Amino acid sequence: MGSIPITRSILPDFSYYRDDMKKYLKYALISVFSAVLLFVLLLATIALTVDPNKFKPQIVELVKEKKQRTLTLTGDIKLALFPKLGLDLGKVSISEHNGSKEFAAIDAARLYVAWLPLLKQTLVVEKIQLDGMRASLTRYPDGSTNFDDLLKKEEESKTIKFDIAGVKISNAALAFDDQQGGRKLAISKLELTTGKLADATPTKIDLGFTLQGDKPKFDFQTQLKSGLLFELEKKHFVLNDINLLIKGKLGTDDEELTLAVPKLELTAQTVNASEVVLNVNGKQGQHAMQGKLTTSVNGNLQNQVFDLTPLKLEASATHPSFPKGGMKLSVTGSVHADLAKQDISATFTTHLDDSNIQAKLGLRNFAEPFYHFDIGVDQINVDRYLAHEPAKQAAGPEQPFDFSALNKLNASGALRIGKLQYANIKSSNVRLDAKAGNGKLEVNPLAANLYQGTLNGTISLHAAGTPQLSVKQRLTGISIGPLLKDALDKDMLEGKGNVSLDLVTQGATASAMKRGLNGSAALNLADGAVKGINVAAALRKAKSAIGGEQVQAANTQEKTDFSDLNASFKVHNGVAHNDDLSLKSPLLRLTGNGDIDIGSSSMNYLAKATVVGTLAGQGGAELATLKGITVPIRVSGPFTDLKYALDFNAMATEAVKQKVEQQKEEVKAKLQEQLQEGLKGLFGR
Repeated sequence: MGSIPITRSILPDFSYYRDDMKKYLKYALISVFSAVLLFVLLLATIALTVDPNKFKPQIVELVKEKKQRTLTLTGDIKLALFPKLGLDLGKVSISEHNGSKEFAAIDAARLYVAWLPLLKQTLVVEKIQLDGMRASLTRYPDGSTNFDDLLKKEEESKTIKFDIAGVKISNAALAFDDQQGGRKLAISKLELTTGKLADATPTKIDLGFTLQGDKPKFDFQTQLKSGLLFELEKKHFVLNDINLLIKGKLGTDDEELTLAVPKLELTAQTVNASEVVLNVNGKQGQHAMQGKLTTSVNGNLQNQVFDLTPLKLEASATHPSFPKGGMKLSVTGSVHADLAKQDISATFTTHLDDSNIQAKLGLRNFAEPFYHFDIGVDQINVDRYLAHEPAKQAAGPEQPFDFSALNKLNASGALRIGKLQYANIKSSNVRLDAKAGNGKLEVNPLAANLYQGTLNGTISLHAAGTPQLSVKQRLTGISIGPLLKDALDKDMLEGKGNVSLDLVTQGATASAMKRGLNGSAALNLADGAVKGINVAAALRKAKSAIGGEQVQAANTQEKTDFSDLNASFKVHNGVAHNDDLSLKSPLLRLTGNGDIDIGSSSMNYLAKATVVGTLAGQGGAELATLKGITVPIRVSGPFTDLKYALDFNAMATEAVKQKVEQQKEEVKAKLQEQLQEGLKGLFGR
């Protein structure tokens, strides 16, 4: 079969359609070009003829009507249309609510918006630049703030999607005056740079600022770097690879804190961070501290309930005075916070060097905090953590006590310690219950076992005005010698027995409190010795020195033994007066009266020793001729340099009187004997 030729007459003729398409395309292009040209001409006309500054009064009036604040637009408003819609506001400030005082201001504000997305109700902000932004925030004593009105929700409007290419804030500052808390905070040199800010788009944040405060005093430089991902409609935010650095001074201490959080996720209902790592380094003088805290955070934002669990802390501190140069602390536990109920509680197990500590801590009512605690310690030597630096010569007047923290402290709790050393005093089974409130601290009971005996009593301190202290304590079965040696480094008394104290005082300094002591005290000891003088030995020496006064310094190698010692004291304005001293031994009886001036750390006391025995084993045979004679002994001087003076003149006078009385008795006995013999002769018997 032959081929059939395909001719032009068989195919459809498209020339007609092609010509129409060319014509329509031409018309379309002309229309689009005309529209674009018209739009460009319109924008150019707006740019050339519309002055945005004419709208200033309307803008100011709108802010006044909506927020009752005065908006001040100092510079000219500049409008740019190509290639982006831009607005340059210049210098802007806004007043306090219903006031004229400046609340916030910006030296320069610039905003650039993309045109085409705006036509689709999508706000694509190409750039935001804010320079010299500042604001003054205040919280008043009643808890209200000067920005409460700005936090009120406005009527909801149609949500416009936005897409910001970047934000740059430079040289910003923020001041916060917390009149309720009595402190001030200031943020300065704030610099913020972000990447693109758009829904479901990962970006970066770089923030830096200086943070300063007065109570406590601190000055920190802060730097934050983090990733950011958010979905506004879902109210879902994720911060990842958070790295925060805070470095500066807390008081006079050098501090450095770093915070690392791999992922922090927030929704409208919850906040979660599977791992939070906080590192702290601090230094003051020869003190140095390092610490690492790790925990996870889980919180319900709606119920305002948060948990930090498990919480782990590893810390160490060094100082030349510490045993082995340092200390180590390990803490494990958890924290539960119910902010709606204003209740925070924590449970910890702690290892501090050789000490094991169990603690339950709590806080209620944030406005007027109430603290409660229950702490148990198996053993602790507090002295090892107190730096023993060389004493420095006082350069000025004595510094007063600072009990100001007690004025606002409300707390209650219990402390139990198995073994305790503090101020070189050793004790065990320590128990104290403490309660603080209304400027008063009361410890009742304060009980412990110490130095073979027990302690039981109360201590209270009033901080308001001139500090007032009261002490009521009874020490039973105490071995007094080791106690005085450890507590006061004084080797002046031995014996075992009871000591009671009922004292009150007031004063702004330690010396004022010593001078202000009033109350009573009592001492009852057995089988001990008074250190510093051997009365028996001094009397033996006196046999060859009768007729004068011999003064000698106290010598702890010398002592006067006793089987029983009793004394009571009335304390008035820092002076303890005694009238009923009674010291007994097989050889001596000692009585006396005088004053112990606690305020000046000195004493002036007159004791009277009487020989009552002649035990050869104590050298008593040598004192047979002094039996019954009373010898005055004057004890005087500062505690650090006591002097003992024996009045031998008085002893000699007593000896002569005793001899005369002895001779009288002998004459009387002889006369009676002669009389009896005479009577016998008279009657012949």
